[in-house]
Amino acid sequence: MSHIKKFQEKANALFEKYPEANKIFISENGQCFFEEKAAQDYHDLKRFETKPEVFFREGTQDEDDPDLQEALHHSESARKVLEGIIQDVLSVCDLDQDYEPANADTDDTVTAVISLREKYAEKDRLLTEMGGELEKLSGAVQENESLKQQLEAANKQIENLTQTPKTRKDASQTDRTKA
Repeated sequence: MSHIKKFQEKANALFEKYPEANKIFISENGQCFFEEKAAQDYHDLKRFETKPEVFFREGTQDEDDPDLQEALHHSESARKVLEGIIQDVLSVCDLDQDYEPANADTDDTVTAVISLREKYAEKDRLLTEMGGELEKLSGAVQENESLKQQLEAANKQIENLTQTPKTRKDASQTDRTKA
């Protein structure tokens, strides 16, 4: 059995014993380490010519992979940008708080939310104006109803005046000789 197979068996036994470990370094003479620096220091002390062998728990891979580190860095940067965008959106959505107008550097999502807020504010302003106009119209309806009642009363008075019998005599029907 080659030394790599023996080392892999040794690493697998350690992975079973230490479930939190995902990476093990084994020196040329079979000494095992969880830390790369400790393994390298041991190798330097023993003056081994090769580097320690690295073994990973099944289903895991090297966290020190430069591509993985770069992807992690990019995802962290993207997460921070998204958190900033979320904060900006929350700020714009808070109607009790002023917000910064959009500019060329403003994220498209924040710009869209600002646009929606401005449309909402315009609709709210129009509704407030319409409410005022509605109050005026309600007052006009009441005033109109009052004027209508006054007109009806005046019409009744006119009607009563035209229907009252005349008490005067027509001068043509009077006998002049008697007078």
